[in-house]
Amino acid sequence: MKIFHTTRLTGLVLVIGFFFACSSSKPSIDSLVAENQYELALTQIEEQLSENPNQPDLHIKKGEINSFIAKASDPRERSEFYAETVYSFSNAIEVGADSSQQSTINSMLTELWSEEHNAGTASFNTEEENTETSVVVAHFTNAIILKPQEVSSHISLATAQFSSGNIEGAISTLNVAKNTVDPVPQKVYENLGFLYLQNGEPDQSVFYYELANKDITESKNIAFGLVNAYISTSNTEKAVDLLSKLIENHPNDATLRNVYGTQLYSITEMIMDDLAQAYADQDTSLATQIRFEAEGVGEQAERELIQAYSRDTTNTDYIESLAVFYNNLTGKYLGVYEVAFQNDKESLLIKAGTLLEFAIQYYEKLLEMSTQNEAVESTLQSLKALKESRFSS
Repeated sequence: MKIFHTTRLTGLVLVIGFFFACSSSKPSIDSLVAENQYELALTQIEEQLSENPNQPDLHIKKGEINSFIAKASDPRERSEFYAETVYSFSNAIEVGADSSQQSTINSMLTELWSEEHNAGTASFNTEEENTETSVVVAHFTNAIILKPQEVSSHISLATAQFSSGNIEGAISTLNVAKNTVDPVPQKVYENLGFLYLQNGEPDQSVFYYELANKDITESKNIAFGLVNAYISTSNTEKAVDLLSKLIENHPNDATLRNVYGTQLYSITEMIMDDLAQAYADQDTSLATQIRFEAEGVGEQAERELIQAYSRDTTNTDYIESLAVFYNNLTGKYLGVYEVAFQNDKESLLIKAGTLLEFAIQYYEKLLEMSTQNEAVESTLQSLKALKESRFSS
């Protein structure tokens, strides 16, 4: 009996054990998530989706779990998980997520994007020296993955890259934004114009600054940037044209006046070269016409430079601009004098003498403002020697 009873009891235990093993259910996906067992939860989701992929709720859950994994990771290691999050949410919509589920998806993406973007901003603005730029870049990169249409993240990423010296990276970021965001905000074009100028590509800079705004004069920053780009490409006429419009809108801006006067002098210089050529070609009619034009543009340049100086008489840049203007134009008139018609020589020499007097006057002012400046003092002595040799009666 004992043998039979023991055998019977053992058999019963085995049967009961087998029954429990077969009937025990797997832990639910939610319980696995609650216990941070994300990999197991994802495995279960994959198994269920392989049987029936048309389950929006499972795709959403898969995306959410990947976002949990991302947030638990270093910011620089989150991108692949956020990419999987976005992909899963897209799959949910593709297989028929209803309006409520789509609203949930949008809310989650917005919240995740906000967290990453704000974290990037906070890291960028921190005063701690040990804040790594790569972390800032990572946060903004993550934000872009989550919501590529949010142009603010593209601009912030480009700003962080530029601040770290990665100009080409910043340009690349904004070009991605340009091809992703619709419509493209003016700020993207403006920043591309600035970055291309900083990167030594003025032609591209001009192209994007011109795209930034139909009426360029409405934005002073864009207009200034475009003027710089025109100057860098030696497109003086376009620079002068834009500067004249800016002066109308900002008549009391001394810096504008100074730059405008300087660029007008550049045109005067070219006209003077044409005048010398006309004299050399013995073209009386053309020489008369060009001389009139040279005097007119030169006087306009002079007026603008004086306007700048009159608004800030202590600004050495404005004093130097006038000094250099009079000095250089003196040289131009003396050069033309050598090839001019005999009837024109006297008036040209008188004009050169007048300009020379002003050059000496402003170099003396400049020397008063910056004493012991050897370069200024040397130029001043040269001008006085020229006056003594050419204009003393």
